[in-house]
Amino acid sequence: MHATQKYLFPSVLLCFLAACGGNSAQDAQSERAMAGPPEMELSADDGRLAAGSEHVLAVHTDGRVFAWGRNDFGQLGDNSHANSNVAVSVVGLSAVKSVQAGESHSLALNRDGSVWVWGNNSQGQLGIGFLSWERVPVKLTGLSNVRSIAAGNNHSAAVTNNGMVWGWGRTSYLTSNLPKQFIGLSNVRSVSAGSDYTLMLKNDGTVWAIGTNAQGQLGNGSFVSARVPVMVAGLSQVKAIAAGDSHALALLQNGTVKAWGGNSNGQLGTGSLQSTTVPVTVVGLSGIKSIAAGAKNSMALDVYGRVSAWGDNEKGQLGIGNRTRQTRPVLMPTLKNAAAIAVGGEMTGTLHADGAVSMAGSNNKGQLGDRSSQTSANPVRVIGLSNARALNLGSARSQ
Repeated sequence: MHATQKYLFPSVLLCFLAACGGNSAQDAQSERAMAGPPEMELSADDGRLAAGSEHVLAVHTDGRVFAWGRNDFGQLGDNSHANSNVAVSVVGLSAVKSVQAGESHSLALNRDGSVWVWGNNSQGQLGIGFLSWERVPVKLTGLSNVRSIAAGNNHSAAVTNNGMVWGWGRTSYLTSNLPKQFIGLSNVRSVSAGSDYTLMLKNDGTVWAIGTNAQGQLGNGSFVSARVPVMVAGLSQVKAIAAGDSHALALLQNGTVKAWGGNSNGQLGTGSLQSTTVPVTVVGLSGIKSIAAGAKNSMALDVYGRVSAWGDNEKGQLGIGNRTRQTRPVLMPTLKNAAAIAVGGEMTGTLHADGAVSMAGSNNKGQLGDRSSQTSANPVRVIGLSNARALNLGSARSQ
């Protein structure tokens, strides 16, 4: 979600309330993670960086996960509710393939196809059958052989190896504290979650959507919300998707990007503030290999390791040295050799080929990870992720 992120979207996100300990529930079917070792270098593989509203997740070369930023709900997974302005180790994860961050909860996909969840669970978004918050990762039971995960505001989704889609949490189309299979959709490759909607990419290159549609984020030419999946209009040969708060992106096989939905801050990258209910082309982009969508801004990574950003820039989250809103993609001038990207609420993140992470934007909860609370319009390096080595680059940050 924005993962997302949130957003973080696509998708990384925020967390609250120190009083309600996330470890209180003792479900016999929940497997709790054990304490993990100290930091190591990051990997640049697909899905290894996720940003939410105010927290960030990153996967290391050995499969462990680090987190920083807001932690009120335990979404950092370090067995506390304390915010952190440097990277801290998520307890007990050692074989993680990818991560996603919702508004105040976090997901990790293990290499064996299992899913681990932690953070806010007030709406059942952890999918563990009860509503207790979790300060350390808990294994999601009843769901295995997972290939793709997504985290939205108060919901989560997953795709299994057989192409089926599962969802849990609270949305306009679903209320369940356990994973529930979507009916009428098969052969799905990946999933991405926005604030109250979900995108699904099928093996045939078409995109489907379900949920709230007030800004046209379902992309089917209307503003009518959907409780069953609807096809996004006019899209084919799509290889990656990214759901923001109320806008969405699709990366085509030819390296161009389509966008649709809300556009109040230019997050569609069309050069205007006009929203659209059907996909339109993001101007000036080619050779793109990865996309990310957040609250009200977007990012793209090209095959040369260059990062472009556009949309809301009130906190300097576009990383271009100023706070001017951009309705067209603008290159982030100080970023080169990028490997992955993530967009959160009011911050953006970049994973570099050498394993370091840089952040730009809002920092009131430590989400830039630079041991300060200073907002920055230029990318700053996250502390606690040093001594990284060069790694093979992954494909897309988006799903």
